[in-house]
Amino acid sequence: MAIPFLSLQPDRIHRFTVVSGVGLCQLIAFGTSLYLLTVLAVPIVRDTGWSLGWVVGGYSIGVLVSAAIAPLAGRYIGAGYGHYVLAASSLLFASGLATVSLSEHLIIYVAAWAVMGLGMGAGLYDSAFGAVGRIFGQSARSLIIQIALWGGFASTVFWPLSEYLQVNFGWRVACQVFAALHLIVCLPIYLWLLPRPKDATAPNDVSALAKITPEPNERAIYIALGFVITCEMAIVAMMSVHMHTILQSRGLSSTAAVALSALVGPSQVVSRLVELTIGRRWPPYLSMTLGVLGVAAALGLIIFGTGLNTPALIIYGAGLGVVSITTGTVPLAIFGPVRYPLLMGRLRRISLGMQAVTPAIGAWILTHIGMNMLLSFIGGLSLLCMVVCVYLAQLCRRHVVAMI
Repeated sequence: MAIPFLSLQPDRIHRFTVVSGVGLCQLIAFGTSLYLLTVLAVPIVRDTGWSLGWVVGGYSIGVLVSAAIAPLAGRYIGAGYGHYVLAASSLLFASGLATVSLSEHLIIYVAAWAVMGLGMGAGLYDSAFGAVGRIFGQSARSLIIQIALWGGFASTVFWPLSEYLQVNFGWRVACQVFAALHLIVCLPIYLWLLPRPKDATAPNDVSALAKITPEPNERAIYIALGFVITCEMAIVAMMSVHMHTILQSRGLSSTAAVALSALVGPSQVVSRLVELTIGRRWPPYLSMTLGVLGVAAALGLIIFGTGLNTPALIIYGAGLGVVSITTGTVPLAIFGPVRYPLLMGRLRRISLGMQAVTPAIGAWILTHIGMNMLLSFIGGLSLLCMVVCVYLAQLCRRHVVAMI
């Protein structure tokens, strides 16, 4: 039986309702996947006796699986089936979380994270941004920012909720509650709230979209964009895992390091609000450049031990907040709403792979060579990313001028 709401055209859908629904789903998706083990890892280890490495390693396996599935998800979103891709992610998240909650053996737990990885590849920012961009076209920039605002509160909501549930009912019940959220909240929103674009590709022609490649005058932009996204993902992955250790090496106590780290989340939200209000007046590639510069400047303050750790983390969070948005708005502006999901799905294979392995690389450097080398590695990567991003901005500006 057809779902009648899916036949409605985008101009008849209230944007605020669509953005609020997708944003809420992204908040749930991030809170129950990327942020799941922040609170639950130790209780899982304590209850099962599995090593922390394997418990956290399940997440890394999920990220690798998401990298493998990203191009396929991008192909169907580009074809106009974003609502089905996102709905499928809800089912995958629910299945994975339910299996995690029932895991009595490590192999089942790891397999559950592989299913979660399929959900992440089909249901996080890239897919949500691509689906909204496919529906609303170039006017979706502000909508993407608003969705990211919702996602920015994922840790704020789900860390306390996870702690409450695991303390009072256990980590298994917590995972079951989160699985239910995907089925009760996210699945209906994706199926009934998101419309299908009127120019959606016929089902039999979806496979033909796999042949879409950047135009000759876009290839340099495509490569530079992929490099910037991959570098930023690597930096963020390493900082997320090793930030407390790095801050303590700069003279902070463990308590102070944890407290200062909490500044990153609110800073992301504030920077996204600025991007939504003031930043929309200039092109997205300029916003991306400013975000990358902010991340590099913040890391410089931390690496050189200036004693300005508080402003450094505020700047880091602000830069990261802008970068996470512009990885969607820049390719939308350059490649258009139809090609953007597919091309970004391909790019994400590399960046997600880096996100999965760079924390381990950072840990190896820290253990075998030392903190100074880890800081040098992160700092050098941020400087290289900054240079390439400035070059990318120049390429984008020339491309936009040539199209006028």
